[in-house]
Amino acid sequence: MYTCSGAFYSTALCASSSEMVVIWIIFSIEFVVMCLALYGLCCLCRSNHAVPLFVMNLFVCDIIQICTKPVLNFCTLNVQKNAIFFVFYVYILSIIVNVGFMVCISVERYIMIKHPVWYRLHHSCRNLVLISLLVWATLCGFMVIDVIIALKVDVELAFLLNVIVFFVPYPLVVFCFVGSWKALSHSVAVTPDERKRILRILALVLFNYTVLFLPSIVQNIIFAVSFNHGISSYYDCLHSVSGIMMYLNPLADSLLYVFIRKDAHSVLRFLCCKKLHENQLMVDGSG
Repeated sequence: MYTCSGAFYSTALCASSSEMVVIWIIFSIEFVVMCLALYGLCCLCRSNHAVPLFVMNLFVCDIIQICTKPVLNFCTLNVQKNAIFFVFYVYILSIIVNVGFMVCISVERYIMIKHPVWYRLHHSCRNLVLISLLVWATLCGFMVIDVIIALKVDVELAFLLNVIVFFVPYPLVVFCFVGSWKALSHSVAVTPDERKRILRILALVLFNYTVLFLPSIVQNIIFAVSFNHGISSYYDCLHSVSGIMMYLNPLADSLLYVFIRKDAHSVLRFLCCKKLHENQLMVDGSG
């Protein structure tokens, strides 16, 4: 089992020399960009007294991803395999939690548009902290189970479970984008600029998932299924391209800082006033 798992993970993790060069170049750019984005986000929190907690958690995941991916390149050297496996699972955890908070951002925007009064009543820092802790605890628990399956049962099965967990939230992200787009298209209370700002956030989340994550999900499915039948040169190329695209995700996430600036409070005020006005008209009409 150990030999099989070692061969499986060395094939899944080890990058080619050209891919290593690209990853280190991206690392040098992303680290600076993410630090600037985090600094800007902290300044935004101090000035507006509002904490976009899901975005901050997303950035934490991005920093973990940025710092752990280059370490995996050392699997081609004589490095302790257990250390590489540990870093690999930390890297996978950061990506899975990243996906979890992308879903949280999409669902939050959808509820804010679709049910503004309910959102305003239940939107509090305490609830956001509880949801964030729940996301971290749930996905960390899944990762522990996945490691146990990899060590005790079957490493290919554990790898395939990771792929399934990556793909499951995708329909929900698509639903939130389509639902919010339809709701905004019929809303007269939201200005065109605010409508564009909301849709940009949701479109960015959907873009990240579709363009940067889905290719990696597809190639991981191919890899998990075809590992015992040999890996073709076509797969090696797909592995390199999808790995680099996934590593570009933190750069795309940093754009959320730009789109998040004037979104929540102004839009929520418009929608809540509109909803309360409609409710008042219904009460007056029935009276």
